[in-house]
Amino acid sequence: MKRLGKFLAVAAFLFLFLGVGESVVLDGPIRGKAGLSYSSISYSFDSLNVVIRNRTKYNLNFGGAMLFLDKNYELVARAELRPAKIKRHSSRNYKGFFSKGSGNEAKAARYLEWEF
Repeated sequence: MKRLGKFLAVAAFLFLFLGVGESVVLDGPIRGKAGLSYSSISYSFDSLNVVIRNRTKYNLNFGGAMLFLDKNYELVARAELRPAKIKRHSSRNYKGFFSKGSGNEAKAARYLEWEF
């Protein structure tokens, strides 16, 4: 019984401190790129992970910058995604890195814009 209590205490401690910098933003279409959408954005302090979906019948190259804007449309963070190919009717996980700001600042963002 003592082992179970220690295990739960350690698991709770790790859960509290490892999940501090993570956050998830809602899904949506990518303006300017017909058939592409994003989902499952999770970011930490220095990088982010995002899933890009290609619903067209063509293979596409995708890359650019994600701009995180506050309620006054001012830039609070910017993340860069390197170009990579997305096959038709599929999705791809991208890892991006912040060139301005961090994941903590992007957490306060209300809007997400794309720059190609």
